[in-house]
Amino acid sequence: MTEGIVIQTGELHKMIVAMMSETIPTEFGKVREEISTLENRLDRLENTCVGVSYNNRTNETGRTDATCGGVIEEKEFGEIIYKEGKSYSNSENCMWTVVVPDAGMISFQLVTSGFEDSYDYITVNSVDQDGVTTGTPSKLNSLNRTTSVRGSRANVIFSSDSSITGTGFTLRFSIKHIAEECGGVIIGDRGLILYKSGLKYLNNERCVWILHSPNSRNIKLNLLEDRFENCCDYLLVNTIDPETGWIRNDTKKIKGENETLTVEESLVVIVFYSDQYNSGNGFSLEFSSSGDNPDPEINFIVKHFSELNGAIEYPSSEWKEGGESNKIYVVGFSKTVKFPETHHTVIDWKHGIFQSSTTDSCVYDSLTLYETFRNGWKARARFPNQTDCQPFVTVPPETEILSFSHHCFIGIFKPLSHKSKENVTSFSFSYDNQRIADSICGGILEPLEAEFGQISYKIYTIYRNHEHCNWTVQVPQAKTIRFNLIQTGLESCCDHISVYSYNEPTDSPFKLKSDNRTVSVAGPNATVTFKTDLSVTGVGFLLRYRKET
Repeated sequence: MTEGIVIQTGELHKMIVAMMSETIPTEFGKVREEISTLENRLDRLENTCVGVSYNNRTNETGRTDATCGGVIEEKEFGEIIYKEGKSYSNSENCMWTVVVPDAGMISFQLVTSGFEDSYDYITVNSVDQDGVTTGTPSKLNSLNRTTSVRGSRANVIFSSDSSITGTGFTLRFSIKHIAEECGGVIIGDRGLILYKSGLKYLNNERCVWILHSPNSRNIKLNLLEDRFENCCDYLLVNTIDPETGWIRNDTKKIKGENETLTVEESLVVIVFYSDQYNSGNGFSLEFSSSGDNPDPEINFIVKHFSELNGAIEYPSSEWKEGGESNKIYVVGFSKTVKFPETHHTVIDWKHGIFQSSTTDSCVYDSLTLYETFRNGWKARARFPNQTDCQPFVTVPPETEILSFSHHCFIGIFKPLSHKSKENVTSFSFSYDNQRIADSICGGILEPLEAEFGQISYKIYTIYRNHEHCNWTVQVPQAKTIRFNLIQTGLESCCDHISVYSYNEPTDSPFKLKSDNRTVSVAGPNATVTFKTDLSVTGVGFLLRYRKET
């Protein structure tokens, strides 16, 4: 607490009353009345101390008691202890201004309280630099112990009425981290992820947040608000195995207001997933951490990119220097784009040298690239992908080694412990936002390995009259394949996309058009046909397909 004026009003009160009682005869009722008036004025002076900084008093437990009102400035967290376990007076009115300079939000928790709940309470509200209230005040008591306010300044007011009294309180406050973009890195013990709260999100969004509480054993997530499409849009939560540096297959889904999840790790990966159909409004996710980290020697180095193109190199300032075996480097990319259906994120490999742990070992420093799916993450590439038991492996340059259908991926680099003092491991790859290439007219498509496949035919150009294209779609182990016509500019009456099961051909296949966009057929293979007549033409189409679950 900032030091300032010390007013010992209680001692002053006793001195004046004692002095006047000794020197003035008690039979003078008028004088006695003046003494009583003076007592009341001193009580108000003692109990109403607003907007001034005071010294604190140390109580019996060694913790610091706050005086009635003042200014408290802390970097990350602090507490107000006022008459805890002691009786307060009637008609008290104490105001503290709490300042946490770098906070986007301040979190408050009423730890202990013994005041009369119905009429005595604490009020918390955000204020600007001039002390003007900028938010809606919140009242705290035994039934409502937590609140948060926007900004770096807040007023805390304790008020008691003129009747029943009680004992004081301990109120803790701390910085609350806020994330409002589509993905990012959050390092802290508590905070809030706000994404398009009250606003419409887009179809096919993928936003990834890497949340790290370095000194904690577990992280608790609480979905305060969401208006997701009930069936198909949600948050996905995963952890990383510190031994391997791989994303665990432990996906948990969160949806529905007030749903909570506790994860026994100090780092979690959170993804907002929306499908290609109906959309909804965004969400508010609160997080808090507790406990001691069981693996304090593991050091996560985390980074997030949101530019539509860029390069990632190791070693570099983006990943930080080093390569010790107790470090795990995690980099995420996610970006909201207006038309995600027409573009992919493409990875080009520039170079790579990966060192083994010993000269005769078959285990190497490794980099794994992941893509998010409906049920979590899937490893799309791991470097190096060979085990030749050499001192190091070189991965040559290659263009378009990966194509992510959504603008989201994660890369995790896990160095090993090396006997050699010099670590030669280095790598570089770039990512770019590229327009989806047109499919040729017909052919046998590669077996589907990603979450979904697609046929993009003349989506930006005019097709011709009398076209006839046949594609064979392969979705291994799919009992049913679901098709969705994402975009079309076909002549509605007379140009058609037809879909039927490859194993069960029919004379009347299902026709897709602008007012009838979805169909499911028996898998694992299907045939897609595009036919046009001899008159009016239009622009082509984008057709997606996936294994139906």
